[in-house]
Amino acid sequence: MSCPSISIIFPWRCRMRIVKFTAPIFLAAVLSLVTFVPETGHAQEPSSGPAASVDDGQLKSFAKVYVQVEKIRETYGPQLKETQDPQKSIEIQKEAKSKIDNALAKEGLTIESYSQTVQKVNSNDELRKKAIEMIDNERTKP
Repeated sequence: MSCPSISIIFPWRCRMRIVKFTAPIFLAAVLSLVTFVPETGHAQEPSSGPAASVDDGQLKSFAKVYVQVEKIRETYGPQLKETQDPQKSIEIQKEAKSKIDNALAKEGLTIESYSQTVQKVNSNDELRKKAIEMIDNERTKP
């Protein structure tokens, strides 16, 4: 059964393909909310002042959550790609999001505070180096 480009008459024919296609996109979107990508190629203007300041405690919490999110992505990403069942896909997404929420809460962070830290880290070279160092240290812990 092929999936027509416009399935107005028989929309259920494409439902499985749509869910299978959109599930990884949804998980990627959830995980991107809490993902920090160190930029190495482009130097940005370092910010200064209170907006750019992140204390060591906040940075350590950020690094812990970052590493936990990496592990969650490694666990749930392949499961999501492999599943054929739309309901199972939704369950996997909910479980991954729950684990991310728990990781944030354990460190006293929210999506918003984590995202603000990401912005500060990405806009300050010195802070970025410090964050990468802390992330590397967290990765080596058992």
